[in-house]
Amino acid sequence: MSHRFGFAIVALLGLQLAALPQSIHVVVDPSPVEVRPPLTVPAELLRYPLSIHARHMLQKALELADRGDHARSVRQLLNTVNQYPNSGPYVFSLLGVEYLKMQDFADAVFVLEKSVVLLPHDASNHANLGLALLSQSEYDRARAELKRALELDPHYKMASQLLTALARK
Repeated sequence: MSHRFGFAIVALLGLQLAALPQSIHVVVDPSPVEVRPPLTVPAELLRYPLSIHARHMLQKALELADRGDHARSVRQLLNTVNQYPNSGPYVFSLLGVEYLKMQDFADAVFVLEKSVVLLPHDASNHANLGLALLSQSEYDRARAELKRALELDPHYKMASQLLTALARK
């Protein structure tokens, strides 16, 4: 351990250096508290980098959606994709959710179909498309999208519940 690191720990603990002995031994447990798999970013997302301005616009749309102002959120998302075409994969996913909340199922299907093409390994896009298709009574297509969502994420509760409900039809 470097000498500077030792002083940083002492400073963080709020200890006065004068009160400490000349020799300080700090033991750091190298074992992690919790073992987690390494974080990975899907290659699809790396193909669509977002500028800070596009991220800011998406954040504003999410804030509008959180407040229940879905119409303004949709306008914000459409403005975002018009100004920053690379934001399309993210915008289409969010637009699909907003259209679902507004019960505009035809538009939800339209944008979520784009979303699953751009981000084919995103389970939530497939599940949301399945929900939109189910709402349009397109049961066979809905079933296929929900199954794909579960292939990508076997623990996706909404997709599982919708597939179970669909099996009763």
